[in-house]
Amino acid sequence: MSKSSRIVELLAITSRLIACMEREVELLRNLKPQELRQLQSDKMALADAYRAFTLALREPDPEGEVVDDALREELVEATERFQAAVQDNLRALRAMRDVNERVMRAIVQALEEPRAQITGYNSKGLLTKSRRQPAVGPASLQQRA
Repeated sequence: MSKSSRIVELLAITSRLIACMEREVELLRNLKPQELRQLQSDKMALADAYRAFTLALREPDPEGEVVDDALREELVEATERFQAAVQDNLRALRAMRDVNERVMRAIVQALEEPRAQITGYNSKGLLTKSRRQPAVGPASLQQRA
């Protein structure tokens, strides 16, 4: 495969990978994690192909083929768009992870706090406390990374 055809193929892969990451960010922002599983599988396959073609381009060309300047410029622009998409994707993934961690901490904290023992008001309008013990004991949640 010639260097120019490798670049053309890499451009197509880069474009598909950017679209995949943009879709992932959109799904994260719209809180649709159930749709991410297949997309992440596609993203991994595209990332592997991107890496393979990038490494192939670094190999010396035995034929000494010269790549057209317009094609080279298109690759530079695609790489810049790719880097921007990677940064957006990373920010969205980190934000979703942080939200999930905060929610889990709030749940654990709520489970660990003793139940409110205030049960109502007495005849003088003051809050009264229950003599019963809380029904929920300490709990722990398994965390997955």
